[in-house]
Amino acid sequence: MVFQITAEQRHTFAQDGIVKLAGAIDAQLLEKLKQCFEWAIANPGPTVNGHTSGDEFSFVDLANPAGRAMYEQVIQDSALPSYAAELWRFEYVGFLAEEVFYKKGSAVSTLWHQDTSYAPWIGPHWVNFWMPLVPHPAEYAIQVVRGSHNGVMYDGTTFNPKDPTEPIWGDAADFPRLPDINADRARDPNTWDIVAFDVEPGDIVALHPHCLHAGGGADAGLPERRTLVFRFYGDESYYSEHLPDVPGRYDIPPIPAATGGYLADGDLFRPAATAPLVR
Repeated sequence: MVFQITAEQRHTFAQDGIVKLAGAIDAQLLEKLKQCFEWAIANPGPTVNGHTSGDEFSFVDLANPAGRAMYEQVIQDSALPSYAAELWRFEYVGFLAEEVFYKKGSAVSTLWHQDTSYAPWIGPHWVNFWMPLVPHPAEYAIQVVRGSHNGVMYDGTTFNPKDPTEPIWGDAADFPRLPDINADRARDPNTWDIVAFDVEPGDIVALHPHCLHAGGGADAGLPERRTLVFRFYGDESYYSEHLPDVPGRYDIPPIPAATGGYLADGDLFRPAATAPLVR
């Protein structure tokens, strides 16, 4: 049976900023995604964080230019772009980048954050397709504060486990400091409305990257955590200059625009280096 996005799933994504697309990935695509994952582990890119040596490690890689053509081909041969288009009910879909998470043995969780605190883009038509390659109980899967994609943009975190809200921008920007969601929940589990799902290979968790979200770690309950993320943008996605200019901290060079020149604040997000997957 061909998977189709339902009206209920579209509504849930719009309201909550997250929705589970159970069984959206067929066996053929799942095998290709696993091959992509293995390639990424064997060929870390220039932004890699961590390693895959020994019995305990945490590995995160993002936007490896050497894998760009491979990922684009897998995506173009799949239904993934049409899923994004259906979630938005619009036609334009572009692929921004991949992200690879591999944790094994004993590895800490990824701290709460918003992707938009580190990136020069905003708008309603962004989605991360978070795809598990092994079964994940909800407490180890991606977790989101329901509806936070429509809320405040907080300062980023330095991902310091001793201070999970340590700001990356601080006085250089006018962002409020991240709340300590885990500490709040330890005092009162009902403080935050958290959404997470039990997932299997073949499922997609679609989330808006402006959502407050966190990722699970690895321990005896899930000794090996493997996930692959593809990020897409659509008709209402925009370049934004909301990030401060702090030398040496997430330096982002000017982005060439598809129409020539460079993207400016408020422009539609249409980088020259990418072509639409659905139009």
